[in-house]
Amino acid sequence: MKNQNKYLLFSLPSFILIFSIMLFPVGYGIYYSFTNYKLGKTASFVGLENYIDVLKDTEFINALVFSLLFTVIVVLCQFVFGLVIALLLDNIHHCKKPLSIMIYLPYFITASAMGVIFRWIFMSNWGIADQLLGYLGIQAPGWFDSPFWARFVVILGEVFQNTPFAAIILYAGLQSMPMDQIEAARIDGASNWQLFRRVKLPNLRQLIIIIFMMRTMDAFRLFDRINVTTGGGPGTSTETLAIYNYTTTFTKLRVGRGCAIGVVTLVILAVLIQIIMRIMRSTEVD
Repeated sequence: MKNQNKYLLFSLPSFILIFSIMLFPVGYGIYYSFTNYKLGKTASFVGLENYIDVLKDTEFINALVFSLLFTVIVVLCQFVFGLVIALLLDNIHHCKKPLSIMIYLPYFITASAMGVIFRWIFMSNWGIADQLLGYLGIQAPGWFDSPFWARFVVILGEVFQNTPFAAIILYAGLQSMPMDQIEAARIDGASNWQLFRRVKLPNLRQLIIIIFMMRTMDAFRLFDRINVTTGGGPGTSTETLAIYNYTTTFTKLRVGRGCAIGVVTLVILAVLIQIIMRIMRSTEVD
């Protein structure tokens, strides 16, 4: 116990930093979520009124549905495409490092800059996407005038930028795969599919859990890229919980309700992570 306490002293600065930049603001937000605080006015306690109003708000329901739909689609696509890219890199014997760097480049671009890029690409009439479709004789849709195509654009932007994250992690896992297991499976006559399913995929399980958890947390609370690309429009068709929270807090200046939205978002995200963990653990047992 004496030695353990000594080691805990070294981690004390990290605990203080985490408390100051994470735990304290969360507690502060929870406190104000029970008040009717508005910027420039005195806050008074209102109990669960903010939470009730938020849960009854149709705009909140629409933002929640889109956030869930957006998260499920982009996380699954990022994992599938990332796995395919990692397997291709693992089977390439030349120019692996340059290819890895090229694949990872989109991940280094800031989300806001990527939002601007995708807005330019899909801009009506003079955007690159419209010009390419014009050369093929295809009439381009109004990308940002239709809810369906606007959602398609923001989903495509998220998949394009963050698929390299999953690809590089899975590729690193494939590179560190136990060679004795692979050689034993090949000696037993396992096909490439059997080798992938019975040997490689189980060894990647922990990395897959990390990818799903991190990408779910990032996608569910995404704000900057969508806000720059569509601003939540047309209407509220691409409005996420983060954009809805921003509008409520900084446009309507309803800080108390904005804090309540943040707490609800945190609870929903915690539930999603628990579901992912349970699914992964159940498949691991099977």
